[in-house]
Amino acid sequence: MKFLFGHEVIDHITDLNKGAVVSILDENRYESILFLNALLAKSRVKAVIISPNELKSPLPQEIIEFDRITTATEVNLLVSNIRESMNNEGVIVHNYLHYLLLKEDESQVLKMIEFWISKISKTRMVEFIILPKGTFPSFEKKLNNLLNGYIEIKIKPGLRNQYSLRMFRICKPEYHGEEFVYILDGNRLLVKWGDEFTEYLPKESEEEIKKKIEFLKNNIFSIKLERVVNKPLPSMSTFDKWLYAQTTDMPLSYIYFLYPEKIDDFLRKIAVWNLRGLVSIKTGTPTIPDKRLNLRLRNKLAMKIPTPIALFFLKKRGSTVPFEVYNMIRKASAFYISTRSSGEETEELEEVEQYFQEYAARETALKTLLENKESPLTRFDLKDLPKVLSLSLFYGYRLKPKVYEKEKGKWIIDIENCFICKNIKSEKPTCELLIGTMVGGCAVTFKAKFTAKEIECKAKGDQSCKFLLEMVE
Repeated sequence: MKFLFGHEVIDHITDLNKGAVVSILDENRYESILFLNALLAKSRVKAVIISPNELKSPLPQEIIEFDRITTATEVNLLVSNIRESMNNEGVIVHNYLHYLLLKEDESQVLKMIEFWISKISKTRMVEFIILPKGTFPSFEKKLNNLLNGYIEIKIKPGLRNQYSLRMFRICKPEYHGEEFVYILDGNRLLVKWGDEFTEYLPKESEEEIKKKIEFLKNNIFSIKLERVVNKPLPSMSTFDKWLYAQTTDMPLSYIYFLYPEKIDDFLRKIAVWNLRGLVSIKTGTPTIPDKRLNLRLRNKLAMKIPTPIALFFLKKRGSTVPFEVYNMIRKASAFYISTRSSGEETEELEEVEQYFQEYAARETALKTLLENKESPLTRFDLKDLPKVLSLSLFYGYRLKPKVYEKEKGKWIIDIENCFICKNIKSEKPTCELLIGTMVGGCAVTFKAKFTAKEIECKAKGDQSCKFLLEMVE
């Protein structure tokens, strides 16, 4: 009989029968507990964690005192008593094998687990064995071959609060070994399915979504999106909530001009939102932009002369962005979170700030194009990227960076006079404010996707603040 967690997405992926024993391999055992906490939070299934110490978990716990219990036989007796108290129905999470393996021979522990497999195969139990991956490599390999299947959980590098999981032998064949990215939102497990993080399977078909996307593409210059009031938002990632708040009640063409390199992803999100009744689509008279893709002669010349003189020729006035503007962005971010997000998301203020900063840079770049009589569709030549970045940072912050191409598709931005980290000492870079300006401005002017990171910072004791900008193919 199939075992169901009560989580639509996970239940769709898994093919797990009652009477199974499964291992979960992670980096330090903590990720597995967080995963199971959220997965079982709303489940009707009885569950208990057996652990050597008390954990922060809403699930009931049984503590094994390893200063008293030292052998696999003693552990087996304790576990048998717990199964009987549960009437051989429910979930047991074994979070102590790393302790037992330090006291007992691996072969004895494997015999104990082999006995469990035969004992519970005809019951309504499902048991999870948590083990830190790579800590006991020989035991881990034998264990995974012995069990019904196993799950691998990893922290996604460079992505805040994102994890990935892979299932082996306990899922449908088409999902065997496939990576599923997920986030934890309070006690909710949100799995990335399509373009969104969710705990529910989509109700709309792929064909419906594709038809809606095609309609949006064909009418991109005549559509305005309108938010459907009093419609509760489903589970969304922080970025999707921010995007929904920013782009609804906006012409679709303006979204296209601001995010040319991401428009396909955004159209899919908008199509799904419309099919789910979160946004309505209004069509009007098309506003077709100038389709000239090349720079005007005056602006071509401006790209070839030094920054101060170029600023004189370009009509938009030069201005700085002092700390009070940065603080204004912080206040806007805080207001956004307080009015549109749950309490748990207040910890993600920095993430939302970056979205606002990048949005501001994109809007500034777009307005600069229009004020200098360029088409919003104009695509700059990549050889002008050092000049564009120099102008952007001088416009915004009166910074005079040295920008040079490190290798094809990668540039170094070296800023000696960075004021953002002035009088600050830190173990990590502190000038992330500039990343949004670099990525957002370049995306609008070159119609390509970029990433950036600060690789050196004066706050860390480096001679200057250096950033690596990379174009993503």
